[in-house]
Amino acid sequence: MNSRLSEAFLSFAGPKCQETSPLYCSLTEAIAADEELLLIAGQASAGQPVPNLLFAAVHYLLVADPNHPLAEYYATCTPKPKDPTQAFPAFKDFVLSHQREIIELLQTRLVQTNEVRRCACLFPAFMYALRHFDPQPLALLEIGCSAGLNLLWDRYRYEYDENEEIYGNLDSPTLITSEFLGKRSPGLQDSLPLVTQRIGVDLHPIDVSAPAEVDWLRALIWPEQFWRRNLLEAAIKQQQEVELDLRTGDGFAEVSSIAAEIPKDTLLCIYHTHVANQISREKGEAFLETVRELGRHRDLLHLFNNLHDAHLRLQVFRGGLLTRETLANTDGHGRWLEWLA
Repeated sequence: MNSRLSEAFLSFAGPKCQETSPLYCSLTEAIAADEELLLIAGQASAGQPVPNLLFAAVHYLLVADPNHPLAEYYATCTPKPKDPTQAFPAFKDFVLSHQREIIELLQTRLVQTNEVRRCACLFPAFMYALRHFDPQPLALLEIGCSAGLNLLWDRYRYEYDENEEIYGNLDSPTLITSEFLGKRSPGLQDSLPLVTQRIGVDLHPIDVSAPAEVDWLRALIWPEQFWRRNLLEAAIKQQQEVELDLRTGDGFAEVSSIAAEIPKDTLLCIYHTHVANQISREKGEAFLETVRELGRHRDLLHLFNNLHDAHLRLQVFRGGLLTRETLANTDGHGRWLEWLA
């Protein structure tokens, strides 16, 4: 038995999984002890979070053809799912009977969840960061953009702490809710910036005009999490009304060449969330040095997490000088943020 992979599945069944997906939590513990399923799961591409990828592959196939008994346990296939603790026999049967299709998905697909609710953390971070500069046009550059939905952080509406006060684009059809733990960030009510360029770079950008690509994004969301799915649908609809420049490539390696395209009278905003943990420490340090070199010659801001730790951090380059700040501790799904700056 692959003990490393078994441990990966057991780690997946942590408190967050228990809280948000009783189905996946129950299945994960059983998969960790099943040699046949671990052998199939082991066919996933190197570097991918295998539990997420396996569950997404099964979900993708099941929703497309919900006639198997496993569908009776999925909230995306039935309004009254059965007891999740009894789902494993049907799950194993589905995997074994769809083994070829599942292995193909494991080897060709990536975990690229475009978590729109993270914009609830990006919005206050950007509005605070922009206070370091006079009003000017912005060029957004997101590394690891997936479908580019978080390139629209300035186009969404936001509500924090259920106090009925709305921020952001008040006319947006997409409402994102979240919660501040403690104090709120300054700048929430400032005027929205003018964004003139929205550039996203990803090794495999997702085209939301392709139905199969959107189905994969949906499959990555856990069955019980309807709020994530509804938010995804709203953001996709809004994304199709905005001009984005989505590119295939390594944004960490190509940041200099992209920056050269941005006019000097436009503030370059580089950002990436939950991506930098997928690159080596050496590559991360080289990227930071590249950003520092760019900042010696132009104003820019760099917003990120997972390079040093999970905190949302800010680098501001203004007049060649660098200011660093730790902005917030954030939930990975954007459900809450603790403002620290």
